[in-house]
Order: sequence, then C-alpha cells, then structure tokens
Amino acid sequence: MTAPLNPEDIRALKSLISWWEQSGVEALPPLPAPKSTQPAPPPSVEARATGAQARQAGFGVAPTQDGRAMAQAAQTIDELKQALEAFDGCPLKATATQTVFARGNPQADVMIIGEAPGRDEDRDGVPFVGPTGHLLDRMLAAIGLDETGAYITNVVFWRPPGNRKPTDAEIETCLPFAERHIELIRPKLVVFAGAIAAQSLLHSKNGIMALRGRWHDYKLGDGTVIPALPMYHPAFLLRRPQEKAKSWQDLLSLKAKLAGL
Repeated sequence: MTAPLNPEDIRALKSLISWWEQSGVEALPPLPAPKSTQPAPPPSVEARATGAQARQAGFGVAPTQDGRAMAQAAQTIDELKQALEAFDGCPLKATATQTVFARGNPQADVMIIGEAPGRDEDRDGVPFVGPTGHLLDRMLAAIGLDETGAYITNVVFWRPPGNRKPTDAEIETCLPFAERHIELIRPKLVVFAGAIAAQSLLHSKNGIMALRGRWHDYKLGDGTVIPALPMYHPAFLLRRPQEKAKSWQDLLSLKAKLAGL
C-alpha cells in the first residue's frame, strides 16, 4: 500500500497541473482498470457443443432452422419460395437486398441452374439479368429457346457481398432448397451453368473444364435420372470470349438432346 501525499506534494502537483493547462495540454485520459489475474471460467459442455456446431456450419452462431426440413416440406414452387423467404440460416440473406428465386417457364423441358446472384440480380430480384443474362438469352435463342422454353435459377439465392464466390458453408446451406427446386420442377434436361452449380449438384470435385462437354446423370431422391450438361457460366464467357466456341458445341449438344426427347 502506498503512503498518502503530504500537503507540500499536493501543492506541487496542483501547480504542475495548472502550468500544463496554461500551456494548452489537455487532461490525460483515465487509466484503464487493471485486468483480473483470475482465469476465466471454462465454457459449459453445452456452450462448447453449440460453438463446435456453429464453426462446422461456417457461421458465427449455430443456425436455429432446419433448411432441409423446410425445403422438403414445400410441395409447390410457391411454397418453396415462401420457405426461402422465411429461412434465416444463410448469412448472405442479411447482406443481400432480396431473395433471388427464378424466372422463366416452370413447365419447360430445360432447367438452367447458375451459381449465385450478382449486383443486377440482387437489385431486380430475378436471376440472370444484366450483361450476363442478356448473353444467356442470346445463347438460348441461338438454339431456338426463349424464356418460355427454359426455367432459370441459381444454387445460391442471395448475393454474396462484392460479388465474391459463395463459401462452401453458404452453398451447403442453400443446397437443400436447390435440390428440392429440381424435384418440384422435374425438368427433362438440366444445365449447370458454371463450376459451383456443376460441382455442388453433381457432388464432383472436378473443375468446369473437365465437367463441361459431357452429359452426366443427375438423380432425384426417388431415383429418377435426369440428363445434366455442365457449361461455362455466361459471366466467364464475357471475361474470356475465346471460349465461346466450346459453349457453342455444348449448345448444339443440348439442342440435339432436346430433339431426341
């Protein structure tokens, strides 16, 4: 314990402080409270389990909604959209402007599934608009398809900040809704536009360079097999137009497959 100051020390200290104030020196901030030397109590077993689940899911807190159960409960496209709008298990929803669901004809033979909404899609609430959407529409028109001949959606339904790629955790969170979307539409053919759609829905680690140009089997939960064709994403073609020749080959393959239905 320190000894108290005597009157002479106090007068000297007051004089020093007065001189500081006259010189324009501001008052010093208070010292922070001393840190406790006692260790923090360990988290409970329940807290450790909850934290581990949250880290595995890729979120700051554990999700409280079962996305797969909500998706499977939807019996119509409208119910699936309502389930998505009520779902708060994906952190992207908090930063996006709105849910981006689908456009086109749900009765069409072809279902096109992209990756995630961009800035234009987030603004309009519709997938594949802006330059990317215009290119996709021109590609489909080249083989005789318009918006009435295709149904267009994404694997992820909310825009990642800054148009970055969605993380694995974000994709996994949205995947039950994307899979249920395909089950409800039951298209005759499905096109995966880009690596994220192809890899996540085909459960493949191969890149889009290896996956495109070949037909794959996509299996529904009841065992129904739908022919699936991975293609380059239109946004990739805008950056690398020299790859359009390969996409034209894929479009001709899609046209031939449709003719043979």
